Amino acid sequence: MDLDQFKNELNTKLASDHINRSDADIEQLLKKKTGSFIDKIKKSFWFEIIFGFLLNFGFVYAAFDANLQSLRIYFGVFSVVMYLFLFFLIYLLVRTNRIKTADQPIKSNLNSYIHLIEEFIKRYLQFTMALIPICIIFSGYLGYSDAHSDKLMKFYKSGYDLGTKMNGTQFLVFISATIVFTGLGIYGMYHFTKWYLKKLYGNYLNELKQCMLELQN
Repeated sequence: MDLDQFKNELNTKLASDHINRSDADIEQLLKKKTGSFIDKIKKSFWFEIIFGFLLNFGFVYAAFDANLQSLRIYFGVFSVVMYLFLFFLIYLLVRTNRIKTADQPIKSNLNSYIHLIEEFIKRYLQFTMALIPICIIFSGYLGYSDAHSDKLMKFYKSGYDLGTKMNGTQFLVFISATIVFTGLGIYGMYHFTKWYLKKLYGNYLNELKQCMLELQN
């Protein structure tokens, strides 16, 4: 028996086995399949929650230990933002558990899962991209404010003075380079975030959509 004949016989056997199964059997198999993907999504939530708390511990430590006031304010503010984001992740994890344990038809559960994860991925990306310019502007403002403090002036005078004034050409080059590198950073962050979300959630979301198609067929 050649390979093509073997494939044809295998496909025929699988098709006949699918026909012999009742709708309840097929629904039960799909329920187990979707449950596996949901468990993987929950693991992704747990990964972000644990990593977020560890990262935020560093933020809080820097907020109290940094020498410059601008750094203390910067890390203090974003530690609060991080806590809000972590509470949101915990809320999504709890909601996912509630949907999974709810006594509803599998189709309703799948719709709830898909809508929940799609909305989360969309808002996650929007939040990340909105946070980048806010971080840049906020850090620039704090740096400008700190530049007039006595402590920073003493720091510069101790051997780290920024040096001579820039002429017009140097200033133009500096501004252009800042804009270019900022743009590249935002572009890179956008694609990294999309890859990150796809890795943690997007691939499993596509599998859930495939399960929905199988259920409808």
